[in-house]
Amino acid sequence: MKKWMIAAKKADFNAIAARYNISPMLARIIRNRDVTGDDAINMYLNGTVSDMHDPHLLKDIDKAAMLIAEAVSLGTKVFIIGDYDIDGVCSSYILLKGITSCGGNAVVRLPDRVKDGYGMNMSMVDEAIGQGAGLIVTCDNGIAAYDEVEYAKDNGLKVIVTDHHEVPFKGDGGKRNYIIPQADAVVDPKQEECTYPYKEICGGMVAYKLMLCLFELTGKSTDIKDELLMFAGFATVGDVMELRDENRIAVKFALEQMKTTSNQGMKCLIDVKKIDRDRLSPYHIGFILGPCINATGRLDTPTRALEMFMKQDPGEALLIAEELSSLNDSRKDLTEMYSKEAIDKVLNDEGQRSDRVLVVYLPECHESLAGIIAGRLRETFGKPAFVLTKTDDGIKGSGRSVDAYDMHAEMTRCSDLFIKFGGHKAAAGLSMDEDKISELRKRLNDNCTLTEDEMAEKLTADIALPLSYATYELAEELEKLEPYGIGNPHPLFAQKDLQISDIRVFGKNRNVVKMKLSEAVPRSQKVDAICFGDGDAIEAELVKKDRISVMYELGINEYNGRSNVQLIIKDWK
Repeated sequence: MKKWMIAAKKADFNAIAARYNISPMLARIIRNRDVTGDDAINMYLNGTVSDMHDPHLLKDIDKAAMLIAEAVSLGTKVFIIGDYDIDGVCSSYILLKGITSCGGNAVVRLPDRVKDGYGMNMSMVDEAIGQGAGLIVTCDNGIAAYDEVEYAKDNGLKVIVTDHHEVPFKGDGGKRNYIIPQADAVVDPKQEECTYPYKEICGGMVAYKLMLCLFELTGKSTDIKDELLMFAGFATVGDVMELRDENRIAVKFALEQMKTTSNQGMKCLIDVKKIDRDRLSPYHIGFILGPCINATGRLDTPTRALEMFMKQDPGEALLIAEELSSLNDSRKDLTEMYSKEAIDKVLNDEGQRSDRVLVVYLPECHESLAGIIAGRLRETFGKPAFVLTKTDDGIKGSGRSVDAYDMHAEMTRCSDLFIKFGGHKAAAGLSMDEDKISELRKRLNDNCTLTEDEMAEKLTADIALPLSYATYELAEELEKLEPYGIGNPHPLFAQKDLQISDIRVFGKNRNVVKMKLSEAVPRSQKVDAICFGDGDAIEAELVKKDRISVMYELGINEYNGRSNVQLIIKDWK
């Protein structure tokens, strides 16, 4: 059972509403997003690309741009090392397109998830040496590659690290001693000495900022700035960054650019997935387009996605887009199969069902799917979950957590069981020996003191909103808050004691339930409402109730040329 809460953050909503010509209700929602102060509110409502932060504020970025400009002028080969996910692919594309458009000689090396693992390694440095490269530039990785950078430097290469991940550190009496690779330039907003005002940008955004500085130095390639920002915004959603501050501006810009993009790969992928360009949203990037890019890194090679974006010929780009879509379909089929197996393992094992922390071993599952399946377990059972798989190099696994459980901290308490582990509060990865799996499950559960109530998912409504206020005009005004995503969720409203009528189930898989809701007062107007899930089961529960309380989003339903307000029910009791 989810815990319901109503946000209660304070501000002078009437004053904010008057200043920005919005309703007090919209002002309240903006405050609930922790957007405060005139500059922040104005940027949130009216921000444009010109309001994004000055790239020169990133530590070492001018030094990095100078090194690349020097390589371009000397004809030195630039060896770009990316990553196998959407952010790694997009940031690699941004650097490759930016550097070559300035006349540079650049190549990209993306890691194989299984053979290479994450990020820069020694064999990649050897490849750079073998190809006669004089400069290595990392993107979306490198901040933890201390030894690899040192190896490259010892062999006469210059190295630029561009990354957005946390800087590794060692604890010393409560003080953190940060370990920065000794590269010629390190561009990462998470560095302690970096003055960049917004730290939560993705690797693609860091790469984009670096290319802006390069273009200033060379006086070239201003005509591709918009395309590179489109890819940075695309990566921002795909890498699950918060849609706050300049991230929100970048994503808004990217969605507009994607509607008319001349990039054949992006156009073909949108067409293959049959997405209406005029209705593009972060949802389409995060759940339809992005997974096609990630699927290549999970089940094949991420190089195919990069090739697709580089293609000039529409036919060639289309072939790869279809291949990526098919690969993602295979990934989805495998995910469904192993998710069902994982859920059944928990349901059919009394001990597992009673565990507060789930540890499920799927020896046949591809290691790249473990994190997705762990997320499914967390959603199904409302508990932290680890999924372990068997590989040629031993046991590997991924974990996904609930809000109240600090996964990385709890893994640290039994770190002796791991060969290697890392992550943060919400997610983690690990490798270990097979004979220690049962001990891991035991110790994680013995150490966990959280109650079911503490682990329950929390739903926080912005406003308790009577249906009489859930108007078409409000639904239209809410569009000023788009795009929605992590850090800027769709506004959520709550109302209790609503009467239900006209329940019906439809959809190909009977997964859509429509109904009408009204307040329990005379002559109350009925409002259309919709929810998704197991339609027959939902209907069976609803018909038993006289009234329900709901958490809902407010939307506009367009059908047969008519538009009307509609509640999208996210939870009900």
